[in-house]
Amino acid sequence: MVDNLDPRQIEFLKNYLDPKSDTFSHTTKSAKKAGFSDEYGRNITALMPNWLSESLNDEKLVKKAEKNLDIFLEGENAKIRADITKFVLSRLNKKKYSERVESTGKDGESLFPKPLLGGESIKE
Repeated sequence: MVDNLDPRQIEFLKNYLDPKSDTFSHTTKSAKKAGFSDEYGRNITALMPNWLSESLNDEKLVKKAEKNLDIFLEGENAKIRADITKFVLSRLNKKKYSERVESTGKDGESLFPKPLLGGESIKE
């Protein structure tokens, strides 16, 4: 989703996109419930501000990905199912299934530069 949304924008998206919300998929009611004016609520999709356009596009992509996930998980390819399972668990249950990865330079060397001759360090 879009970063830096104000509280009304967040509330609108929650009301508009959540099937359990009593204002689900109703722009005017969702906007009013979030604190926007009636006029803005009636015109929000025609105005299609960037925050809404980007949020709706993100939501659409997530739904497509979830649909594909279901298809692959029911498929015959065990390697794909295993890879998807590892990916989903490492993202959705990080505390239990995340992997620790350490980043180092070539041959395990430090990523930080060694001091220059005379003990001077590189200054940024």
